[in-house]
Amino acid sequence: MTDYCARCDFVIELARRLHQGGSTAPRLEDVVNAIGRRLGLDVHIWSSPTAIIATIRPQDAQGETQAVTRVVRLEPGDIHLRRLWRYDDIASRVVSGELSPAAGMAALDAAARPDSTRRQWLESVFGYLLASAGVAGLLKGSVADIASAGAMGLILGVLAQLACGRPRVAATFDALAAFLVALLSAWIAHAWTPISPLVLTAGLIVLLPGLTLTTAAAEVATGHLVSGTARFAGAVAVLLKLAFGALVGSRLAAALGWQPLPVLSHSNPVWLQPAALLVSAAAFALLFRARIRDGWVVCLAAITSYVSSQLAITAMGAELGLFTAASVVTVLSNVYARSANRPGATFRLPGLILLVPGSVGFKSLTFVFEKDVFLGLDTAFSVVTLVAALVAGLLFGNSLVPPRKGM
Repeated sequence: MTDYCARCDFVIELARRLHQGGSTAPRLEDVVNAIGRRLGLDVHIWSSPTAIIATIRPQDAQGETQAVTRVVRLEPGDIHLRRLWRYDDIASRVVSGELSPAAGMAALDAAARPDSTRRQWLESVFGYLLASAGVAGLLKGSVADIASAGAMGLILGVLAQLACGRPRVAATFDALAAFLVALLSAWIAHAWTPISPLVLTAGLIVLLPGLTLTTAAAEVATGHLVSGTARFAGAVAVLLKLAFGALVGSRLAAALGWQPLPVLSHSNPVWLQPAALLVSAAAFALLFRARIRDGWVVCLAAITSYVSSQLAITAMGAELGLFTAASVVTVLSNVYARSANRPGATFRLPGLILLVPGSVGFKSLTFVFEKDVFLGLDTAFSVVTLVAALVAGLLFGNSLVPPRKGM
């Protein structure tokens, strides 16, 4: 009975840690069910962005007398690739018998220890900075655009770290960040140098919930209706806060009489796009907290995603292009996971982040707040179409190459 309780505790703790590491509901449930079966347990688990409910009993149990049911209340998890890798390794060692369930519990606790404060600051600040500057370069912005977007990312990275551990500040962080970026970009365009409106999108790129929207749609498409609906509502709430904060910042800049300098035409050097892509890949490695030795995987995923999407969109249009690129990323992530016996999220997430339409959703709500409802609705419909194409690509890729029975 003691061994049975230890196995149950390990499975539930693994589910909790995977949730905190940013695992989606379908993948979390598949992994926990597979691990439970290999430990001789019949697991029934339900996952949402804020809770986990699990009922576990021995596979040979005739009744419900030995069933264990746990309800765990959780905050939405952030993607942490290093931890997902550790959890995958620990689960494999417990299943193989190298670790006992009790030792696996201790290993999970050790693997979930917070990173050092210095590392958290470095990953956050440089991740925000490089992501904003890299996306501005990918959007073919000028040198002034890239520098301005990088400055916005630097400021938001510092503010994001200062907001950690302060729930009241964290609740309003998205709106405050959008307000500051809109106000500062208007001031730069008025007092310093002409910059493109893309600086606003690039400055906020880390906060745009495009990946969350895509994950929510994928969960709904695979039958995880509660989790997908809740995740979708959370993404819409973030978009509303960002759009409202940007609107207030723009209105304040207009009230102060800040008129943007005329934007001049420019031509970027040939090397700027590849450099921006590599900078963006480095940013995703930092923001997703990937292992240093997995940096090449993140870079390969970003390059594959960007190149395949650009070629496919040019040849087939936006919707079919995104479908093709998402299929390619998913197939390659599953091939990597199976060949390396490691979590496919290391390849899949950096690849998908360049495809998600978060900026389009942000523009849609901005149009609505500016009372251009028809343009806002037209843009919102484009978001729905693009998300549908991405989800279809994910499902098609998984049907071509099934995902590894793990993370």
